[in-house]
Amino acid sequence: MFCVSSTEIGAIMNITKGGLVLFSANSNSSCMELSKRIAERLGVEMGKVQVYQEPNRETRVQIQESVRGKDVFIIQTVSKDVNTTIMELLIMVYACKTSCAKSIIGVIPYFPYSKQCKMRKRGSIVSKLLASMMCKAGLTHLITMDLHQKEIQGFFNIPVDNLRASPFLLQYIQEEIPDYRNAVIVAKSPASAKRAQSFAERLRLGIAVIHGEAQDAESDMDDIIDDVDSFLAAAETLKERGAYKIFVMATHGLLSSDAPRLIEESAIDEVVVTNTIPHEIQKLQCPKIKTVDISMILSEAIRRIHNGESMSYLFRNIGLDD
Repeated sequence: MFCVSSTEIGAIMNITKGGLVLFSANSNSSCMELSKRIAERLGVEMGKVQVYQEPNRETRVQIQESVRGKDVFIIQTVSKDVNTTIMELLIMVYACKTSCAKSIIGVIPYFPYSKQCKMRKRGSIVSKLLASMMCKAGLTHLITMDLHQKEIQGFFNIPVDNLRASPFLLQYIQEEIPDYRNAVIVAKSPASAKRAQSFAERLRLGIAVIHGEAQDAESDMDDIIDDVDSFLAAAETLKERGAYKIFVMATHGLLSSDAPRLIEESAIDEVVVTNTIPHEIQKLQCPKIKTVDISMILSEAIRRIHNGESMSYLFRNIGLDD
């Protein structure tokens, strides 16, 4: 598509109580960067852990400090090698479980395999399988952001906090897009109209919906931008009808394959996504891609869970269709 203020969240950050350990589940530079931002906001040091691949591609995890009786938070962002990412997380969770951690909370801003959350002919519901694997490994709580389908929360038998990126995207519109009050929020298909309406109401802007051929609603939600063909087609339609500038907004920027090149050559002026997924390489290929940092809300969620505080504050003024 294409509020609680994020500054309010930052204002309530307090020093956490003792007994918190923060791990990054892989050595990917982008995951480490997000982890370090969270650690700085919490005022804690990153936990000591070694994650690496054996020559035969097996994943090995070595926890290098005691986690006995502590709340362990494991941050994992999804890299291009999704399956390795999952194994890193599962092995680290199990390592903490067998090391007698009090609780093990996964901080997974983008939940992998989330598009495979419905039965398709003779396929399988892979996101349910993944949820079962995480719980079996020892996960006791999950923090994620803008699940592709909210029903995925029901696949877990542990608490799931599905945070929203909308306050940060709204703040970007208000602060970074000049004269945004003359803009119109456009849903590129009827499937994304409710979310577009939620944004339009909070910004007090008009809304438009592009109607075309019937599409699969599951693959047409605007929380993810991966295959950009539908976005490019929508942008061309808007340009033909006199749009001056076009901004695409989404939470998770997968931006696979030729997406950066196609965006760079398109009528789109900016693609705004959060740092739930690493996309530094794509930004080098396409300067039109802009990043919104969501470490602030992840940090506050971690602090509140660790201190036993209510999470409801983080969901104030969040639309039902976000």
